[in-house]
Amino acid sequence: MLKKTAFGGLILSLLALPLLAQKTTPPAATAGKNNQTLRYQPTDPATRARRQTDQMTRYLSLDQATSKKLYAVNLDRAQKAEAIMKGTDASKSKAKALRENTDAYKTKLREILTPEQMAKVEQMQEQRQDRARSSRENDPVNE
Repeated sequence: MLKKTAFGGLILSLLALPLLAQKTTPPAATAGKNNQTLRYQPTDPATRARRQTDQMTRYLSLDQATSKKLYAVNLDRAQKAEAIMKGTDASKSKAKALRENTDAYKTKLREILTPEQMAKVEQMQEQRQDRARSSRENDPVNE
């Protein structure tokens, strides 16, 4: 009887051991507000520029030459934005520098894109801002 109990206890502990090795809480880096997983994961400027260029190329039906020019502009903007954000300046000066970077970006876009394409880009940006605004309004944390 004692052997059976000891053997059963040994088997039970061997089966329960893998359960103890599992993580019970998500890492802090992937948990956002209300323990939601973040959709946005920080990436390097080249990856962000490539993703943005691919999206704009599809949306605007750009040819390869225009797409390459657009990638160069997007990469330049992403690199400058990252440098600004990593800086030690006050948040007001960072915001001003980011606005200036965005204005320079839009100027470069106007040189590359046609007026119709630029109108589509501005429409796309407005839609993105509207979605962000509505998600902030519907966020229970802000209420």
